[in-house]
Amino acid sequence: MNSLRRVPLLVVLAAALLVVGVVSSLAKNGDNSQLPSALALNGRAESTALYCTGFSDQKLGESGRVIFLNTTNQSHLVTIDDVSNTGDATSKEVTLHAYQQFGFNPSAGMHGDYFGVGAQVSGGGVVGVQVTRGHTSEAPCISTGVTNWFGAGFDTTVGSSAILSVYNPTATPAVFNVSTFSSSGYVAPAKFQGYAVGPHSQAEIHLGTEIVNMSDVGVHVRVLRGTLDIVGLQQSGPTVSFNTGVHAAATSAIFPLVTTANNATAQIRLSNPGPTPANVTLAVTLAPFHVPNQTLTVPPYGSTVASITPNPAIPAAGNASVVMNASQPVIAALATGSGNDVALSAPQSPEPEFLVGDFTGNGFDNVTVTNTSSRSMSISVVSLPNSRSGQPRTAQLRLSANSSETLRSEFPTDPHLRGIDVIVAAPRPSLSALLVTAALPTRPAGMTVVSALDGR
Repeated sequence: MNSLRRVPLLVVLAAALLVVGVVSSLAKNGDNSQLPSALALNGRAESTALYCTGFSDQKLGESGRVIFLNTTNQSHLVTIDDVSNTGDATSKEVTLHAYQQFGFNPSAGMHGDYFGVGAQVSGGGVVGVQVTRGHTSEAPCISTGVTNWFGAGFDTTVGSSAILSVYNPTATPAVFNVSTFSSSGYVAPAKFQGYAVGPHSQAEIHLGTEIVNMSDVGVHVRVLRGTLDIVGLQQSGPTVSFNTGVHAAATSAIFPLVTTANNATAQIRLSNPGPTPANVTLAVTLAPFHVPNQTLTVPPYGSTVASITPNPAIPAAGNASVVMNASQPVIAALATGSGNDVALSAPQSPEPEFLVGDFTGNGFDNVTVTNTSSRSMSISVVSLPNSRSGQPRTAQLRLSANSSETLRSEFPTDPHLRGIDVIVAAPRPSLSALLVTAALPTRPAGMTVVSALDGR
């Protein structure tokens, strides 16, 4: 009799386990090629975090600023921790009122050579960006650490330096390995294996100490314990750039804003982290011209450069869009500049929402919005009120499938988009199909390409 009474309970437990199993099997892992996003976090979240790295003392050339922006109409308290590679640390609290910005130089008043920043925000809707002192690059602060990081295009030749800036945002030590891919093949220097970073600490890896006098170097950082915020710093002559990298090598990437201007350099730099040759096709769109596909092969554990500008097959006619497809996963980066003075930028992952902010105060040469989906969509463009712009304004931008449009038409009074803070969003929060890419003012145009904030 007692055993019969147990049957319904056993049935219920078995059914519950079955449901859990089905739900677990249906749950999808996030695309590990995408960086963790925070911009779309609910503004009512109890707390959020932002981590930024890639700053040096001014004498070392990679100094810059961290800027936090409140995208909501509510005030938020931000607790900021600033640490150096020598163990120096400071902490401060800042209240960000509605749509307010706060910026500071992490090296100011600190002892050390390189610096990392962690910020704890009461609530959601605050984003962070880091800007180089010379306004030659920007990168988003991220919301969580990573366990794999890939970057391409680094240069350690004479007159250049390549550094991995590493910040441990957790309360436990982190350990990682660094390997590289170049014309010398696969290299995993002993000095870069089992590298430890203490809790809430900053460290840096100078690639040139082991990868000597090499151009077009791909990098893989594998975190063995903990999670890390990693940014690649490339200094080429007077130009400093942030290479934010990706979480995984990929068979496709889009570069929506690639200059073809005279006297400019634009390259797609590719590294192959695998044992099989990668056949790569670059489809170049440059209206009204028909440009033949550019094809090349990246050897196993090697690197290759595809020149977009100068290139006799590609006219000098403004900005082109370049779509990469590869037979094997590769690491890609866009290198732009003039002569040997180039800046690196990593490909973006499509997101449902981006923020375009004029954090330098100089505006932009161009800002493009790209629809990566196979269907047309109506994009909302919401201007946030700030001290430099007028009243908030909402507009709609219609994008055809797999097409790009400039934001200039939405701001006819200032084609350089000075002083704007704009959220560009897909019609549904679940639709990760947008890319937003900007070019800071340069001559020739298009030599400083930056990603709009996706709040990573």
